[in-house]
Amino acid sequence: MFKTKFYTAIALVAALSLLLTPAAYAAEGTTQGSFGAASQPPTVDFIEIFSDSGCTVVANSMDPLTQYWCKVTVSSPNKLKHLNEVKTTLFYNNSGNPNMVAPGSADTQTCAILTCSIGGPPGYIQTFSITPIGGGTTWVLGTCTAPANLNVTTGDWIFAFTPGKVAHEATGAALPGPDEWNAQGLATNRNSQTGELYLRDKLMNCYSEIAVTGSVNWGDVPLGLTFEDAVYNPRPASDNISINYIANGDYASDIKSTDWTSGGETVLLDETGGDPPTNPGEFALLASWHNVGSDNVTVQEAIYTSMYELGTITSEAGITFSNNRLWLSLSATGILPGTYSGTIWYQVRCR
Repeated sequence: MFKTKFYTAIALVAALSLLLTPAAYAAEGTTQGSFGAASQPPTVDFIEIFSDSGCTVVANSMDPLTQYWCKVTVSSPNKLKHLNEVKTTLFYNNSGNPNMVAPGSADTQTCAILTCSIGGPPGYIQTFSITPIGGGTTWVLGTCTAPANLNVTTGDWIFAFTPGKVAHEATGAALPGPDEWNAQGLATNRNSQTGELYLRDKLMNCYSEIAVTGSVNWGDVPLGLTFEDAVYNPRPASDNISINYIANGDYASDIKSTDWTSGGETVLLDETGGDPPTNPGEFALLASWHNVGSDNVTVQEAIYTSMYELGTITSEAGITFSNNRLWLSLSATGILPGTYSGTIWYQVRCR
């Protein structure tokens, strides 16, 4: 019994002495470690065109010179502050290719590029721009919005824009189409990685303008005057009317007039183009847009008469026809002396 206790005591003393023995000296050194986190491309998750600033009413068709809003939702795994720009390209597609890619340059008739450029730290200032821009275009950039906080991974960019007056008409029927307007949403990060999404099947409605300058005055003419009378239907007395047409697609030009008056007297427009009119107290008019006899048309009162059917999309400045001509014919009787005048209407219409 005594020996057991003795040996136990020796064991405890030995263990205690080991615990109290100082550790051996150890030296240490350091090195550096690093790794690169790969950049991940952004994605465009949503794109749509709306007719209201709240982006609640989808615009399936657009009118030139009317404001719309294109909403683009972008995600970036590296946070939105890693983006370099967000862009919307609006373009006319009549290629017959439903997957046509966005062009790289703008044009008043067929393409507009809306861009939000995102600056670097610390401010990450966002700047909106549009091309085409300047005095040569009626495309307009409105008040656009972007995410205020770029320290997140998803946000909405809303581009407010007004299509120019000759943004190409798209009816969904023109060959080789169907013709339509498309939109590309494109996001690019600071590593030049991109994400995109396309919007298809938008229409552009007809737009046209007409400006008429000049007037026609035959002076005093004899009753019974015929269209062929070169003395009273000469140049330039009856061809000093200049017309400027602006249209965003194929167009035609038309003409009409009405009865003319002198004080309390009236002469009636002969819609048969009588040469001269057979009934007393009538006058008739022939018209041409370029003084080619085979193209002459009889001017009507109740309806417009087509003069020219071959017009195609114009520039924003339009196209001017400066050689519009009119010929006058009068009944042999029934017209009292006086100066008779009336209105001649010209119109441009999409076709």
